Amino acid sequence: MKRLAIVVLLLALFVAACDDSGTPTTSEGGSESPETTEAPETTEAPETTEAPETTQAPETTQAPTDGSSSDTTDEETPWWILILVGVGLLILIVALVSRGSRSGAAAATKRTWKDDARSAYTDSRWLYDSMTEDLAVWRGNAKFDGTDSVDATAATGRAQTWSELSRRETAASNALYALEAAAPDNVTAATARSTITAMGATRNALDARAEARFAYRKADADGVDQADLNQARDREVRSSRNLADARSDYAKALTDLSAII
Repeated sequence: MKRLAIVVLLLALFVAACDDSGTPTTSEGGSESPETTEAPETTEAPETTEAPETTQAPETTQAPTDGSSSDTTDEETPWWILILVGVGLLILIVALVSRGSRSGAAAATKRTWKDDARSAYTDSRWLYDSMTEDLAVWRGNAKFDGTDSVDATAATGRAQTWSELSRRETAASNALYALEAAAPDNVTAATARSTITAMGATRNALDARAEARFAYRKADADGVDQADLNQARDREVRSSRNLADARSDYAKALTDLSAII
C-alpha cells in the first residue's frame, strides 16, 4: 500500500507540472491594450499676434506584448523539462514495481521449519520403506553373482532402489539438520536428532545384512568346513535381527516426526 501511495503521489505531481505550463496570468489591468491617446488639434494663431507653436501630440502608450505585462508573471515551463520529469517518474514506477515483485517472490520462496520437517519426513519414510530385509538379501546375492547393477537382472527395480539410497539419505539428512537448526522448541530439535540417528543406524544394519549374506554365499561356494559355514550362517542371523531392531527404532522416530509436520 505504501508503494501504491507513492506512485499516486508522483503521478499527481506530474499532472500538476503539466497544468502549470499553460497560459501565464496577466496583470490586474487585463490583457487588452490600452487605447492610444489622440493628439489634440493644433491651435490656430490669432490674427493680431504671432502664431504660437503647435502643441506636440503626446506619445502613444505601447500595448503590452503577449506573454508579459507590467507586473512580473510566470514563465512557461520548457517542454524538455516536462519530458525529463515524465521519464524520471516512469523509471521510478518501474523500479518500485520490480522491487515489490522481487520482495514478493523472495517471501514466497522462503522456507520455514515446517517445510524442512515435511521434506525430511518424505525422504525418511521412503528410506524406511526401502531398507528392508529383502533388499539386503538381494544385495548380498547380487553382489556374489555379479548382477547388482541396474538392468543386469530381472530385479531392476531393486537395483534402482539400492542406487537411490545414498541420494535419498543425503536429502533426508540435510532437511533434518535444517529442521534441528530452525526448530521452534527443544522437542522438535530432539525429534530431528533422533530421526537422523535412527536413519543412520538402519542404513548401517542394512549394509551389514547384505555383507553377511554375501559372506555366507562365498563360504558355501568355497567349500569351507561345516564350522566356518555355521559361523557365517550365525552372522546372517545376527545381522537380520539387528536390522529388524534398527527399523523398529526408525519407525518410532518417524512417528514422532509425523506428529510435528
